[in-house]
Amino acid sequence: MKHSRSPRDLWASLLPAAGGVLALAVAWRVPALTKGPMPAWLLVTLLVCGIAAACHRPAVGIATLGLGTLILPAAFRLSGAAPAAAMAAGLLLAVELALRIVHRLAALQPAERRGFLPRSLESAGRAVLSTLAAGGTWLGLAGRWSPEPALAAAGAIYLLLWTGLEIADRKIRRPEAPIQVRKILVPLSLDAGGWIAGGVVLLAGDRAGWPLAAFLTACFAGLAVEATRHGLLHRKAQDRARDLERLRRASRRMTTPLEEMASIADRIHTECERVLESDKSPLFWFQFEALAPGSEFKSWWWGPDSEVLEEGVPEPDRYPPKLPGFHRRTQWQILERLLRARPDATVLARIRLWCDPRRLDPKRIELLDGLLPQMTASVQRCLLDREAREDPLTGVAMRRVLERRLHEVHARCCETGAAMAVLLCDLDHFKRINDTWGHPAGDAALVAVAGVLKGMRRAEDLCCRYGGEEFVLLMDATNGEDGLAVAERLRQAIEALDFQVEGQRVPLTLSAGVASFPDLYIKTGAELILFADEALYEAKRRGRNRCLLDVGQGRYMDVEGNILTTEEAAPTAEAPRIFV
Repeated sequence: MKHSRSPRDLWASLLPAAGGVLALAVAWRVPALTKGPMPAWLLVTLLVCGIAAACHRPAVGIATLGLGTLILPAAFRLSGAAPAAAMAAGLLLAVELALRIVHRLAALQPAERRGFLPRSLESAGRAVLSTLAAGGTWLGLAGRWSPEPALAAAGAIYLLLWTGLEIADRKIRRPEAPIQVRKILVPLSLDAGGWIAGGVVLLAGDRAGWPLAAFLTACFAGLAVEATRHGLLHRKAQDRARDLERLRRASRRMTTPLEEMASIADRIHTECERVLESDKSPLFWFQFEALAPGSEFKSWWWGPDSEVLEEGVPEPDRYPPKLPGFHRRTQWQILERLLRARPDATVLARIRLWCDPRRLDPKRIELLDGLLPQMTASVQRCLLDREAREDPLTGVAMRRVLERRLHEVHARCCETGAAMAVLLCDLDHFKRINDTWGHPAGDAALVAVAGVLKGMRRAEDLCCRYGGEEFVLLMDATNGEDGLAVAERLRQAIEALDFQVEGQRVPLTLSAGVASFPDLYIKTGAELILFADEALYEAKRRGRNRCLLDVGQGRYMDVEGNILTTEEAAPTAEAPRIFV
């Protein structure tokens, strides 16, 4: 959406407004176009009823007098064309202001916020020009024709001139765009209906008196007001249905199973933008904080220059960016919402939105609050899924996750011919740590080892607590020798770990066994764990604090490339001898 008016737009608004003022000033000096003031009570009645009737605008399009044209024939007869043109201009400006007030009171969004004054003055100028042309036609034909044909001719001139002005306006603004006459004629059909109603009022005033004409005008205005009220209720119902449909779709997207809290934060940010989106674009900064008990603090944010959600805490400026025109400088309006299952439950997460108060629509905030239960459900589902997948002590995956992933990776390797490796490691002399320093120290040691494992794995690798002090690292697209190198780096990192209990350093060492496919023949992915367990057992039997790779048939490779055999290793096959 454009934030500033182009020179073409300025000229398109200036010409009708200036032309209307100039034409009205000239017409007021022509005695034939001015008959004199009408009675005050009738003037007030016509203006009030005209404003009420003109507020009925069911067709979306140009801003015209609509049914408010019903007061023009009576104004021509009683006061002349020039006063009637002034009444038309004032009527249109009053209707534009009244509609804005009604939309605000009814909590409806106006069709357009920018350019209200230029657009209103432009429409008022067209009303003056069209009314003067129609009034001149009326006065010229009134003495020679009967009232009905003269009124019809005046109405035709009014509609034709307004249509021409609208077409000229669109050609000035967008000369390359095609003109859709239907979008112009549909709103003007109400003006035609107003001329017909104005003819009825004029005939009633001429034959039965102007009090009856005023009564008929009030009746027509009452019908228009009732139609306007039903139109507003219908629009509110449509907006409400649209908002509920938006919330329903957002709820379905929010309840889609996700894996990580970062994905939840990204999805919540997307839904906040969709709920708050409008021509005002109020959302500039977003922050999501995971505050669930038992999990580490995490924060993600998004700013106006961000392409993706970033981890950390945002640092927005103190004031929102400047807007075109004259605006009062205000600080950000921060919308903070806490996500919790119940009002008295523990806070799971927090959302902060930095919005520009000059552009913020309160109705959008209600939609955002309606989406909070779905956001909370998504966070809860993520936490429950994490609780089912992750070990509560170390934060790595649990054994059931490994079993499922082993099957998936093995099936994929069988189809593509890729390699996979499993690293099974065990903390040496873990029982001695528990007996000497207590179980809290043993738990702290496991957490430290898990932290090293998570720091060294790739994004596609799976780190799992296999049981007790044993951990498994499942490495996709990795052969046996590369897996052994990873195990050695892990062993060295654990040995160099500065693990202290009560101010005293406790040395930690690790033994690891590695097995890989297709280097070893296996039927299922779970069998690879058995080969890695045999390599781990051999590493412990040979003195611990070492890593071995199972190469099959009871043979193992160390990090230096030496092949180690066990007593159960199969003897090397001899070449067949034909003669003894």
